Amino acid sequence: MNIGIISTIGNLYNWAGSEEMWRGVAIAAIGTGAGVTVSMADRISTSRQVKDLQEKGVRILPRKELNGMTRRLATRAMFSRFSKIFSQKHDVILVSMGGIADCRWIPDLLEEFTRTQIPYVVVVQANAEGLLQEEEGRVLLRRFYARAASVLFVSEHNRELAERQLGLDLAHAVLMPNPLRSEVHEPVSWPDEAPFRLAEVARLELADKQQDHLLKALSGKAWQDRNWQLTFYGSGPDEGHIRRLIDFYELQDKVKIGGFVSDFRDIWRDNHLHILPSRREGMPLSLIESMACGRPALVTRAGGSAELVEEGISGWICPGMHPEVLAETLEHAWEARDRWQALGLAARDKILTVSEPDWEGRILEILKEASRKGGQV
Repeated sequence: MNIGIISTIGNLYNWAGSEEMWRGVAIAAIGTGAGVTVSMADRISTSRQVKDLQEKGVRILPRKELNGMTRRLATRAMFSRFSKIFSQKHDVILVSMGGIADCRWIPDLLEEFTRTQIPYVVVVQANAEGLLQEEEGRVLLRRFYARAASVLFVSEHNRELAERQLGLDLAHAVLMPNPLRSEVHEPVSWPDEAPFRLAEVARLELADKQQDHLLKALSGKAWQDRNWQLTFYGSGPDEGHIRRLIDFYELQDKVKIGGFVSDFRDIWRDNHLHILPSRREGMPLSLIESMACGRPALVTRAGGSAELVEEGISGWICPGMHPEVLAETLEHAWEARDRWQALGLAARDKILTVSEPDWEGRILEILKEASRKGGQV
């Protein structure tokens, strides 16, 4: 079987958590003797993960971002960066979508899907309110999703929201949570509780991850004399503004940026509570990892976060997105800090019940089934 894979993630990052699923599928497919070709942004093609894929036999097709001229040509179906992957004799294509509406803003990709007879399977890695607001986009994406052989969602929340956004019954949807990058055979040892250490593990991108809301919530008078520290782990385009806000709220002694850490277990050897005040999520890989390490979490109702965290049992669910509401939820968590370790163990028990043991094999079966249907999808 020959499999084409397309990642819609752009050039903001060298790698993203959303890429772990298709990467695992590519490795599993190569192991069965299948041929695999992947189209991705040229910046991601330089990552160590992609170099490893090339060594395993995966063919990589880097692509540049559209500029003013090429975007106009692509909108008129006169230019396509995806013509090479669609011209090959693939039995099936796996499309890894960073967000529900990515294809809407990649005109040359959407045009290819209107013409191809190659069956395709879509993975939706994230969704949020407001991502799809105009009718032209809804019409285009309804056609795109209706023609897919299967649509894989990493959370039930993302699927239900997509059906409302599109007005489309996605009966061919499959729930497929993101996988752990590495097995965690036992809880990571609990750190000393002096001070209480909080962490947000996410892209430094305010629109989706709302680090500014967290800083505002922690700037209140009640937090000034408490013994705590917060570390933002990750990288992203808003790092400079986050540093400015740390100074603005006079939190220099309490908050720092820890950068990218390759082994997530190293993060949780030093931290007690995971905080994810996100606006847009799928099924956060960083949340799955912190729970597997035995850490409780405080999350918003974004994506599948509230499907994993159980209120008062393995963490806390913030009922709203406003900083003041987040501050109230933080108070509840702080008052229960003597129970954080016990809640962390409950978090680990929970995540072990939702992990898919052979998720790569399951996705390969979905791809094989789609390929058997051929152009009739």
